[in-house]
Amino acid sequence: MNEQLVDVEARRRTMLATELEPLDTEAPEVPETDQALGRKVGRGAVWAAASNLVLRFASIAVTALLARLLTKQDFGVFVVALAVFLVVTSLAELGMGSAIARSAMEPEDIAPTVATISIMVSGVLAALMALTAPQLAGALGQPDAANPIRVLSLCTFLTGVFAVPGAQLVRDFRQDKIFLATIVGFVVANPVLVVLALNGGGAMSFAWSRVIGQLATGVVYVLCTSRNYRPGWHRAVVGPLIRFGIPLSLANLVNYTLLNADYAIIGRLLDAAELGVYVIAFNVANWSTAVMGSVLNSVVVPAFGRVLHDRAKLTSALESACRLVGIIAFPIGAMTIALSKPLVETVFGRQWSASAPVLSILAVYGVLYAFSLLFANVLVATGATMRLLVVQIAWVAVLVPMIYLWLHFDGLRGAGWAHVLTIAAVAIPIYLSGVLRSTSIRFGAVFAAIRTPLSGAALAGVAAWSVAHLGSAAWLNLVVGSVVGGLVYLIVTGRTLAAYAPQRIQQIRLLAPKDSGHRRPADG
Repeated sequence: MNEQLVDVEARRRTMLATELEPLDTEAPEVPETDQALGRKVGRGAVWAAASNLVLRFASIAVTALLARLLTKQDFGVFVVALAVFLVVTSLAELGMGSAIARSAMEPEDIAPTVATISIMVSGVLAALMALTAPQLAGALGQPDAANPIRVLSLCTFLTGVFAVPGAQLVRDFRQDKIFLATIVGFVVANPVLVVLALNGGGAMSFAWSRVIGQLATGVVYVLCTSRNYRPGWHRAVVGPLIRFGIPLSLANLVNYTLLNADYAIIGRLLDAAELGVYVIAFNVANWSTAVMGSVLNSVVVPAFGRVLHDRAKLTSALESACRLVGIIAFPIGAMTIALSKPLVETVFGRQWSASAPVLSILAVYGVLYAFSLLFANVLVATGATMRLLVVQIAWVAVLVPMIYLWLHFDGLRGAGWAHVLTIAAVAIPIYLSGVLRSTSIRFGAVFAAIRTPLSGAALAGVAAWSVAHLGSAAWLNLVVGSVVGGLVYLIVTGRTLAAYAPQRIQQIRLLAPKDSGHRRPADG
């Protein structure tokens, strides 16, 4: 499964990429019409959303199969190794890929230097990760994670190798090619994963399939780029690249450390089986972010960056983005809370039923995290990276002690409450404050954008919960609850959903001029 454990990584992947200001100011800007850019953004958004939906259902199916082939301990051991990998990889290309994706300079001016830096840094980090694997696994309380960590060090190196071609595709809004690469990686990796799992591969099944999948994805990146760059060295851009990349990579490091703190703490204080239960709950809770993640990271940030100097367009983009996130995240979260028990038992089996109570709490976090991902990307697009770093530091400073406290108080449910309370009381308020200040938009406009999907999701959740306990079969309760809740949501939010018909999605409302004549999507 290329997206191992459904979306352990996706919910942790806040791409912290910004405009490369020192380089942008030296580069001549090439005008791009609203219509041309709108077509690029619309095409990218459609492909990003489509790829996520396809991969989501495929990942759920594979994970459901693996939940029956592997043990809870296998899931727990691998997720500790994956946590180490994600933290180390946050530094793998030193933020260089983002310079290509977001800078106004032409790739040929910086790509060879970026490739050299990325490969060198990722190679050193991969070697250190492999050499210190036993110590890292022991420190996290899971010695069996040492070998998976060694294998995943190969992925760390591949991250640097394929940083440039991947960033080129993001820059050009080629989400169709990114989709192709992801599908190829998925198709190549998952048969390996299942075969290894059937033959007793355990946690190593995940690790090796991830390496194979990442290699396949990277090769497709290279084949799909219009021009490939060899490593080189342009001395004039090294300084600006380093000044750009180091703060960004440090922010990434804090972010990944923050978002993997729960795995590290639970892995050390509890056993691998309990961590496996928590993994399943967190993955399902993150479905709303997973659906939106590629659109926000691959499309919205470049689009926001292109309209950075037009406050009217920027404000319209933020309102529309908030509404779109709410339309998707709120109903997924509400239905997950209402149907957590039949959902877990139907998809993963009764042996995972202990995940349901944790899931009902973490579903709230999943919704809030979707919005935090949006707000983080807006801060990146407006150049407020230091503010972003401050948020990340404050978030991790509060979350870690909260997890320790609530884990002792209420076990795995307590870890879920620690996440919800921290993101609601710390991350979202600070993020939102920074976004409002950066875009000059009023809070009332943001609330108005999400009001209808929020109320519709609340009513849908109540309706789904009220009918989800009438039968004895978990699958039947899930189906009935989903149908009833879905109908209620459609009734309440019909006008808002109609505003996002396919032709409106093509435009995304991110780039349309204020006087273009398009009506803003109705609030219902």
